[in-house]
Amino acid sequence: MNSPSHDVLPGARDFTYIQPRQGRRATEYEELTVYIQQDPKRFAWAGWTLLSPEGNPAWREDSTALRCSDWWEFRDPNKTWQRPYVTLQAEQGKALDRLLTAAKAKGVLADIDPFWRDPVLSRHFAACAFWEYGLFRVFSYVQREALSDVVGNACVFNAADKIRYAQEISLYGMELSQAVAGFSDAHAKQTWLTDPLWQGVRENVEKLMVLRDWGEAIIATNVVCEPLLGELVRVEFFLRFAPRQGDGVTPAIVETAEFDWERNWKWTKAFVQLLLNDPTHASANRDLVQQWVETWAPLTTAAAQTLAPLFALPTVKVQSFAQAWARVQEQWRALLAEVGLTPPC
Repeated sequence: MNSPSHDVLPGARDFTYIQPRQGRRATEYEELTVYIQQDPKRFAWAGWTLLSPEGNPAWREDSTALRCSDWWEFRDPNKTWQRPYVTLQAEQGKALDRLLTAAKAKGVLADIDPFWRDPVLSRHFAACAFWEYGLFRVFSYVQREALSDVVGNACVFNAADKIRYAQEISLYGMELSQAVAGFSDAHAKQTWLTDPLWQGVRENVEKLMVLRDWGEAIIATNVVCEPLLGELVRVEFFLRFAPRQGDGVTPAIVETAEFDWERNWKWTKAFVQLLLNDPTHASANRDLVQQWVETWAPLTTAAAQTLAPLFALPTVKVQSFAQAWARVQEQWRALLAEVGLTPPC
C-alpha cells in the first residue's frame, strides 16, 4: 500500500517572517523569541489581540523616552530562552548543593572566622538578598513594558538571575544556622532597613524600583548600578575577602552571580549599541543615555561611599575601600568605552 504523499508548496520555508541575524535560517532562539507578542506594526493587522481591562494595548510608545526604528532588531547575544536557561541554572544550583553538602559533612563551616560569620555573613551578606530582590522587581517591571518581545525576553532572565541569587544567599544562611551553633541571620532585614552602611544602596535600589521609563531602568541598573555597586560588593569585598577568612562557600555563590552578570552585560551592551546606532534616532538616544549615566552616577557613587566601613570589618584585611573603589571605577570606564559612552567628570 502506498503511503500518502505530502506535497510541499514551492518555495515554502519555515519562519520566513524572521530575518535571521546569522546564516540563512532563523536560529532556535529566534524561532522561539521573535514576534511571540505581535502588535499592529508586526502582523496584527486587525489591531491588538490583547488589551487591558481599561482598553490599553500591551505596549505603549510613551513607556520610554528612547526611540528605535525597529525594536525587533535586538538580539540577545547569549541566545537565551527558557530551556537552556533552566538547564544552566540547575547546573549552578547542583554545584552549590554539592559544595554545601561536603562543607557540612567535613565540618568546615565551623572553621570560618567567627567575626566573618557574625556580623559579616549573618547581617551584611544576608542583607544583600534584599538588594537583589529589589533588582528582581526592577526587571520584572521592565520586561512587561519593553517594546518588543526580544528585549523583554532578555529582561525576564535578568530578573530571574536576581531572584535566584537572592535565594542562594538566604539558603546559605539557613545552612549556616543548621551547621554552626548560635548562627542566625534574623537581623539581616533590620540591617538592610536601618544600618547606615546600607542606606545609600537601599536608596539607590528603591529609586530604581519606582522608575517608570523602562529604558532608563535598564541603563541606570545595568550600565551604572551593577558595574559599580554590584562589582564593588560581590567581587571586591565578598569574593576577595571570604577565602582569607576561611570561607570557601561564599565565593562559589558569588561566582554564580558573576557568571549571570557577565551574561547580562552582553545583552545590555547589544541593547545600547542598537540604540546608539539607530539610523534615525542615534543622536537623540546617545544624548539621553549619556544624560541618564550622568544622573545616576553621583547617586551610585554616594551609595558606594557609605559602604566603606564594610571593608574595615573582616579580621584579615585584603584591600582598602579606596583600592577596591579605584579598581571598580577603572573597570566601569572600560565598559562605558565598549558602548561609546563617556564617564561623568
